[in-house]
Amino acid sequence: MAINFYDYVSSYDFVPFAELQSNDDFKVISSKKSSLISTAIKEVYKKKSEVTIEFKPETIKKEKTILKFKLQKAHQYASDPDGYLRYKLTAVNGQVFVSNHNKKEVEHDLGVKRYDDIVEIVFSKNLMQSVKYIDFYYKENSDDWFDFKGNLPASWEHCGRVTIGAGSTCYCNRDFTEEEMREIVKELKENTFYSAKDPITKENKQYPITNLPYHSINKIFHRNGNSGKFKNEEVIDNSFKTFTKSLNTIFTKYEINTCRLKIHFLSQIYIETLFFSQTIETDNNYTKRYDPYRGRGFIHLTWEGNYKKYKKDNNVDIVSNYSSVAKDLFVAADTAGWYWRKGSSKGDINKVANRGTVEEVTPYVNALSFNLKERKDAFNILIKILKYENCNNKK
Repeated sequence: MAINFYDYVSSYDFVPFAELQSNDDFKVISSKKSSLISTAIKEVYKKKSEVTIEFKPETIKKEKTILKFKLQKAHQYASDPDGYLRYKLTAVNGQVFVSNHNKKEVEHDLGVKRYDDIVEIVFSKNLMQSVKYIDFYYKENSDDWFDFKGNLPASWEHCGRVTIGAGSTCYCNRDFTEEEMREIVKELKENTFYSAKDPITKENKQYPITNLPYHSINKIFHRNGNSGKFKNEEVIDNSFKTFTKSLNTIFTKYEINTCRLKIHFLSQIYIETLFFSQTIETDNNYTKRYDPYRGRGFIHLTWEGNYKKYKKDNNVDIVSNYSSVAKDLFVAADTAGWYWRKGSSKGDINKVANRGTVEEVTPYVNALSFNLKERKDAFNILIKILKYENCNNKK
């Protein structure tokens, strides 16, 4: 089976398309085609299609795989037998190719190619984890070449794309997209339950928290106003875009960079923030002991001493401006990342989270292990959402 993804048609020239040759190392997720019609010459001059593939889990564990492309003639009248070809690799959002001077895109010139030539791209384990797009470009190698409008080409023409789906790349060493974070929040909330009496049977039943209007899947960090004494500390920007960016920033800064570490971190902050609804601790029997330095941020930073330690390490004054930890998602995230690596009295949480259980991690975050069951439930949900079974660094 062969898979076409962009077919370019002209009446005169070298116009190839790169046809991906199927093999057992990947599966096709989606494929679609459309045609563009030139009203001037009354014929189809360009066929466009897109294919998304995923490398299979067993493939990602290999040291390498080879993707093969066969150059095909896009139209019967595209008679010039050869021309220049190049391809470009584009990294997954948030990643760069370290071996190529931290570039997000890397191009490779292939020289002159002919129809029916086979182009091979060797994908190392690193490339399988980091490449999002493979794009092919061609250029005519004849001085008398003209396009269908009668103009010489000004640049390379695009003649093929393969998109490598997210399922091929786990969440190690890469950013989350905003869409992925929305899906994570949605799945977590739809699988978090509360007990209430059935209005008909009067028996206690479990209902997803999304049944409650204040736990909508489209709302995050919107309930600081219900915290009591410090209800004026509302989050300034509680958009998914800012939430995603703040997490990506600290995951890189504090090297919370594998699937397992991210799953542990997210499961803890999900409960700490009352299901992503508050960045400040609600009035309770404990808050009067440490106010105004009550729990704030994604991991509730508590006690004046911890606020001072963060200020000393980061040169950011959250001691006099303690409300910023609740109001600014970037500060809420950074204090959590700092606490995870440096602030816990028990030590660096990465070290225990790297292999440890929720029972082992939780005391580092919450000394009394409050809501341990809920933290375990969140961890198990995230294991499924992030498809940990496919993680390249699974412990």
